[in-house]
Amino acid sequence: MKFFLFLIVFYFVFRFLSRIFYMFLLNKIKKHQAGPYDKKRSKRYKEGEVSIDKMPKNKSNDKNNLGDYVDYEEID
Repeated sequence: MKFFLFLIVFYFVFRFLSRIFYMFLLNKIKKHQAGPYDKKRSKRYKEGEVSIDKMPKNKSNDKNNLGDYVDYEEID
């Protein structure tokens, strides 16, 4: 009888502790995934602001690099 009582108490204690550990683990994973990127962006920019980190290089629009044109005829 004592064994079954111990088993039931152990089961409920284990469930309670596993929930606490699970919540702790989830919070740690959330913080790790957010990382420094979210912290940096939330401090630097307000909602709705737009920022450009790097301007694209100006490349000349050279139309000679489009490829070769091949003329063809349809054959019946």
